[in-house]
Amino acid sequence: METRRLFFWLFISAIMIVLLRLGVLESASQYFYNLRNIHLPSFDYRYDDFLPYFPLAVLFILKLSGVKSRSNWKKMFVSLLFSFALMGLVVCTIKSVAGVLRPDSSDFLSFPSGHTATVFTSACILYKEYKHLSKWISVVAFFPAVVTGASRILNNRHWLSDVSAGAIIGIMSVETAYYFTDRLFRRKNR
Repeated sequence: METRRLFFWLFISAIMIVLLRLGVLESASQYFYNLRNIHLPSFDYRYDDFLPYFPLAVLFILKLSGVKSRSNWKKMFVSLLFSFALMGLVVCTIKSVAGVLRPDSSDFLSFPSGHTATVFTSACILYKEYKHLSKWISVVAFFPAVVTGASRILNNRHWLSDVSAGAIIGIMSVETAYYFTDRLFRRKNR
């Protein structure tokens, strides 16, 4: 990704996150909250606690099996660590500032969804490394991401806006990390 394009998408993502925090999806969030409470009030499944790491497990299984990926081991680890560090920093910072009450009223750390940001980070890394293999890699990568986001809403832990912001943060963390990692390794190879 070129520099201007990355900064454009970072700017658009920041605006989207601010709009989500300001309530652009408030009526949709309330609609899904009411729908969940009417039809699935006792939904309480915790597979969304481990599902965010499924794409990473697939990534390492493919890499350990010798399937050629976009990056060598070193570059992949640097990209992975930078992606997760950036995602964690952004999520924790926004959570501490935003102060949004969770749907279950347990605390004020609802916005954005850390689980959703984690799974979208994992999914994007898998997709970036192995999209050349098959179009099915996107399904393997992003299906757990969508299921995790939906589960966070169904488990009454997040609003639709929280999950949407988490997805944006996860995707943009990977894009930013790969942008800088590609430049770092390009300089080292000169």
